[in-house]
Amino acid sequence: MFNKEELNQLYRYALSLATQEDTACDLVQEALLRYLKKYPPNHAIDKPLAYLKTIIRNLYFDLQRHNKVVPMVSANSEDILAIEPIDSFSIEEMMVNQQEVQRLLNGLSDEENELLYLWAVEEHTAEEIARIYEKPRGTILSSMHRLKKRIRQVSDDE
Repeated sequence: MFNKEELNQLYRYALSLATQEDTACDLVQEALLRYLKKYPPNHAIDKPLAYLKTIIRNLYFDLQRHNKVVPMVSANSEDILAIEPIDSFSIEEMMVNQQEVQRLLNGLSDEENELLYLWAVEEHTAEEIARIYEKPRGTILSSMHRLKKRIRQVSDDE
């Protein structure tokens, strides 16, 4: 099915993305598994290497998205000393802000809510969202612009 040179080419591509040998091996193996599940050996596609590289790239980006590291500050850091104590007014203000956000989200349609989730929480690009919805990228960008504008208007009105 795939010769040694093609497998090495896939591995080098995965290694260029992941920079760690174990992760590169895992990416190639998972890509091959997905490819073989979708296309049995008797069913060939035009450019299997390009298809496998796309799978590897998508797997890598998914892995990066799920393994995102949140920077932590040491308790001994000077940055901690700069943090001011929270008073009761700040807590009340945070509750009001949380209620405002909840009200804003409740005012969105299901499609707008999903678009906001994919963009803000899952951190998908407009291109990725366009592929998910099977719509042109420009349509997604336009929808995101209108959504942001609407959220700004509602928050400015208050």
